[in-house]
Amino acid sequence: MKKTTFLIAAALCAAMTVSAQTQLKKALPLLQKNNRSAAENQQVLNLFRTAKDPDTIFASGASLVKTPPSKIQEPALFNLILKGDDPLKQTFAAIIVTAMGSAHEELLPVLEGALESKDALLRAYAAGAYGIVNPEDKTHVQEVVLLYIYDPSFAVRSMNLLAEEPKHLFKYLKQASTSADEQTRAAAASWLGTLHSEDAAKQLLKMAKTEKNSQVQAQIATGLALNRAYTLEDVTKGLRQDYNSPAAATYALALGFMTGNAAETIRKGLLSSNQNERINSARAAAYMAGVLSNPDAFNYTSDRAFDTGLLKSMIPQLKALAKTGNDSVKVYADNALRQIEKLMI
Repeated sequence: MKKTTFLIAAALCAAMTVSAQTQLKKALPLLQKNNRSAAENQQVLNLFRTAKDPDTIFASGASLVKTPPSKIQEPALFNLILKGDDPLKQTFAAIIVTAMGSAHEELLPVLEGALESKDALLRAYAAGAYGIVNPEDKTHVQEVVLLYIYDPSFAVRSMNLLAEEPKHLFKYLKQASTSADEQTRAAAASWLGTLHSEDAAKQLLKMAKTEKNSQVQAQIATGLALNRAYTLEDVTKGLRQDYNSPAAATYALALGFMTGNAAETIRKGLLSSNQNERINSARAAAYMAGVLSNPDAFNYTSDRAFDTGLLKSMIPQLKALAKTGNDSVKVYADNALRQIEKLMI
């Protein structure tokens, strides 16, 4: 009998898990929508209030931080904080209230509890709200930097209060860029790229020399591209590094993100007598093709058709390398040609 009861309970738990996953999957398009109507936002709030499983609570809660409900919903959220029995839901309700523009000191105990969580992402959201409610305490600045990857607006709003001067923001990002946590380094690199300052560019170049994690490298490369006025010369020199090194991959990717602004640099590199420079330039051409073929190419080029034309003009040099280069050169030249061919379809 006990065994039968256990099996029934296990089956019910499994069914509930599947049901919760189905519910979240159906809701994702709405949760990921950037511009929701008041009615749609109410749907998300209802989902958050009624959800039982952690994944749905987290996803709907984070969505409401990004697109907060109307002020009239604040009492209902406070009711969840004061009378709820789900710590995760209480925490996100407090974060949502803060995102709505209310920095209530009575939220601090809930947020402080979440800052002790083993979940780094929950700590990051809690730190964002905590920084808004209690900006005098700078203890959790690194978690706010991590939050930038997931919710840039909320992270910036919190940091605007934590960092009284621009130099303080740079100091915090510089510290985060050397973190042992890869996602924190990636967030720091992404944020540094938006500063458009020489100091930020120098820090990104410093990161590029040693970073081995591909996610962080991609953020560094994007930042280098956004600050090409300060970085193009150093990135170009970096093409001479061993093509097997992580730094060389970062520099080539940065040139790819620069699109047409780096076309002449790539073209010269393809004609270089230095094998590493030829290979890394071919790699940059392949990356550039990938960037231009992406739906969000407008983030990296002001004239996609013109930049595509510049890239296509490199085909003769790439074909020559594919035909006359050694095996290593041929691999990268052939790949660049394939990527450009995809762009032309």
